[in-house]
Amino acid sequence: MNATTKSKIFVIGLVTFAVLVGYTGFMAVRNIEGVHKQEITRVIGEHGGVVKLIEVVEADTSPFKQAGKGNNVYKITYTKNGGTKTAWYCAINHSSIKQEPEAWKIDE
Repeated sequence: MNATTKSKIFVIGLVTFAVLVGYTGFMAVRNIEGVHKQEITRVIGEHGGVVKLIEVVEADTSPFKQAGKGNNVYKITYTKNGGTKTAWYCAINHSSIKQEPEAWKIDE
C-alpha cells in the first residue's frame, strides 16, 4: 500500500471515530434530559401537581445561583388545585467536576 492510500484510510478512520464519539455524546445528553424530565414529572405528581412546561434555564436566572457546569437547572410550570405554580430543579448532569448537589424549590 502506498503512502497516499494509507493517509486516506487514516483520515477516513479518524473522521468516522469523531462522528461516533460525537453521536455517543449527543445521545448521552439526550438521555440525561429524559431521565431528568421523568424525575420532574414524578416529584411534581407526588406533590399533587400536573406538569405543563419544563424549561432548561441558566443558573443565574434561577434560585440556584451557585449551580455549575455539572448541573442542569429546570424551571417547571405546573398546575395544582386549579392554580398555576412554579418549581425549580437543580439536577446533576455529570459533565463537570464543578456541580452543586441536586435540589428542589417547589411552590406549595
